[in-house]
Amino acid sequence: MKKIAMFGICGKMGTSMVKELLKEKDMEVICGFDKLNVENDIKIFNRYEDVRNLNPDLIIDFTNVEAASETITWALNEGIDIIVGTTGFKKDELVKIEERANKSRSKVFIVPNFSIGAVLMIKISQMIAKYFDGCEIIELHHDKKKDAPSGTSIFTAQQISQTKEFNSVRLKDGETETVGGSRGAFSDGIHIHSVRLPGFLAHQNVIFGTCGQTLSIKHDSIDRSSFYPGLLLAVRKINKMPNYSYGLDKILDL
Repeated sequence: MKKIAMFGICGKMGTSMVKELLKEKDMEVICGFDKLNVENDIKIFNRYEDVRNLNPDLIIDFTNVEAASETITWALNEGIDIIVGTTGFKKDELVKIEERANKSRSKVFIVPNFSIGAVLMIKISQMIAKYFDGCEIIELHHDKKKDAPSGTSIFTAQQISQTKEFNSVRLKDGETETVGGSRGAFSDGIHIHSVRLPGFLAHQNVIFGTCGQTLSIKHDSIDRSSFYPGLLLAVRKINKMPNYSYGLDKILDL
């Protein structure tokens, strides 16, 4: 029986994922961790010491990048494995986390998107890239999302750039922006455009263009239940993973 502590348990993702985890026979959510403390049958703490006393096997984190960074450090010091669904980490932060994880006895698995469909979208985009001359990403999320661009869109750009780098600079020779930022963010040779509106959950459109044609690969998460199969897979496979991993693709047979 794997004992799980859910960090960010009072948030929308934490609440949704716990509801599903409670149905599993081979794992137990022993406590939550949150600055809020809504009515819940699960013990909810806001001090690490209280979590330590229950001796969890695994932490699942759906908080924010600042809180998650602190929790990762604590989990590594305590020898507790951690799966992180929080996004917004910068490249240098991930490098430091990997260095610390490789010196520890804990496993850190950072997953910018638990949707298996999103992972397939990224993999297909990598395959397509070599046949087109341009690529841009439009990502759309709910208006409460704190970070932009999304972790998924940044990861998509990174993965595509391993096949082909489309642009070496954000603005081409002679290209100007009438309004600053009109061409969007720029990551790994790809422009990323972020939309934040009520009504959306998590959506991404990868658009490729070449002479006389375009090709779009679109993925939509219309309900948070779309993330659960990927999370469950991560929980069940983390014991066999290296000390540091990034991206759900690491545990899919692609």
